[in-house]
Amino acid sequence: MFTLIILGILFLPFLVIGGGISIFWKKKRRLILRWCGVLYLITVLVMILGVGPYLMAWAVTHAGSRPPDLKLKDTPADFGVAYEDMVFEAQDSLRLKGWFIPPTRKNAVLLCTHGLFRTRVEMLVRATAAVKAGYGALLYDSRSHGASDKGIVSLGYYERNDVLGGIRYIQHRYQDASVSPKIVLMGISMGAVATLEAAAESKSYCAVVLDSPFSSLEETVVDHTWLFLKLPRYPFPSLFLFWFRHLTGFAPQQVNAHEALQHMQPVPLLIISSRGDRRISPEVARSLYQESRSPMKKLEIFGKDVGHGAAARLHPEAYATLLVNFLDTAL
Repeated sequence: MFTLIILGILFLPFLVIGGGISIFWKKKRRLILRWCGVLYLITVLVMILGVGPYLMAWAVTHAGSRPPDLKLKDTPADFGVAYEDMVFEAQDSLRLKGWFIPPTRKNAVLLCTHGLFRTRVEMLVRATAAVKAGYGALLYDSRSHGASDKGIVSLGYYERNDVLGGIRYIQHRYQDASVSPKIVLMGISMGAVATLEAAAESKSYCAVVLDSPFSSLEETVVDHTWLFLKLPRYPFPSLFLFWFRHLTGFAPQQVNAHEALQHMQPVPLLIISSRGDRRISPEVARSLYQESRSPMKKLEIFGKDVGHGAAARLHPEAYATLLVNFLDTAL
């Protein structure tokens, strides 16, 4: 639908100009309309093969939180949970803002990473379930999202530095404590992939929770190009990835959940997906589950009524039970 609207908008000036000229130059009406059609096709090709992919890549790399998400003012206090406003540095020195909830009865902290276009509020319901069971949590706005510093959005590659910075913050916070809390890495969608990429580089965690992770940057670009723009697998995705690489400074092939999984520590792993997810097939979750070397792993796939990353919102009690049972068993 989006693509049809754009094509219609592009066609309108050619229709108006060509039709207007042909009225006053009736003898060459067919020739004029034919050339208008040729120019229209050239314009469409330039947009699809040139300007369009660049603009889309620029829009993604400079993305931030959606206006509706920025309007959300929920805090842990709305769930009856005490918290602290805090700031920490990503591994590449960007300043990230978030909330820290100290653990109470369980000596572990969940490091929660939200998805693209969202804010830390997206993780609030998920984290609160664990917090009420005695666990702590660090919820933060990823780079260029919410109240955090601006940075290139990379669909997981640079965002892994946000996760690594969160790990370092928790470690530093408890460096003088007799017993430091265990760290559980948790993310959703892009945040899940960033979490997995960080897990491939760190050893300072004891469990991982992945909610709706995508397979690879390349594959998700291809899938979303068809889903939202109805454009074929070639050439638009390849051109988008060309400009994406130019704008971000890294090869898109470097963001790959399957490869990162092979370098993750063999800690307990929970993967969550749903059959109603049109954006990321539950087959991705099944594949990651089968490939995992973790001695304790669990796969939970919700039903067709659950869209992308919506399990906690649509089935909060089932989600809370799933998460807390996993944490209690894993830790």
